[in-house]
Amino acid sequence: MQNILVPIGVSKYAKTTLSYAIDLAAHFKCNVYIIDAYPAHSSLTTLSNVNARLEVENVQRIKKMVASITTKKDKVKIVSSEQDLVGTIQKLDQDLGLDLIVTGPLNNEINEAVFLGKIAGSMIKRTQVPVIIAPLDKAFKPSKKMLLAFKTGEVKSSNTLRVLIDFQDSFMASLKLLLVKVPGFANRNHQLDDELMQRSDQMLFSENATVYQGVLEHFQANQPDMLVVFKRERGFFEKLWETDIVFKKDFYCTIPLLILKNKD
Repeated sequence: MQNILVPIGVSKYAKTTLSYAIDLAAHFKCNVYIIDAYPAHSSLTTLSNVNARLEVENVQRIKKMVASITTKKDKVKIVSSEQDLVGTIQKLDQDLGLDLIVTGPLNNEINEAVFLGKIAGSMIKRTQVPVIIAPLDKAFKPSKKMLLAFKTGEVKSSNTLRVLIDFQDSFMASLKLLLVKVPGFANRNHQLDDELMQRSDQMLFSENATVYQGVLEHFQANQPDMLVVFKRERGFFEKLWETDIVFKKDFYCTIPLLILKNKD
């Protein structure tokens, strides 16, 4: 792992998210790229001089935040957004090769009913970079018990599991697989990737209406400290993120949530 991207918004938890990302990056000795998740062009005003002043203020806000977290700034870089946030992330991925995006559930939102706001939702839905949702109130700590929940274990690309493998090997973590049999999925859909099987310590099964309900069924008994899911082009999580916002009533997680991109 070489490059981690962190979008920083105006949430009161922004510093916690940035601290989590910097500590994670330090563990892997990789670079941290910070992008403003509340860019000047999101303002209602169209006056260029006002936008320029807002951009300067936002950069200063982020620099001050970085200075309060770490003195090792050689691997921390602030990236300006020349277009919309997702477009900038896609370009950065092309130019640099992003291994992971670290974000908080809420970047700019204050709605207590929301689990994932528009910024987190759009990065999950519209980029091909794995995303980890850092808990709002917890510092980074290497996970020791990972739970991968899915309704089909078929892996479309060798790169899909790369971050999961990096985490498991570096953290020396155990990995349990949870296959959730949802309505409408025939047995032929329950394919399991060979590498996943070799890396797992245990295979769990659940029959539920959704993957999330299967996770809830096994969460307390297994007590994972990281939940891993696939984001597919057609599936449960895609339906959740149709509007880029996920409400707590539909999905909620208090531990790090790693989302791997697995194209159909």
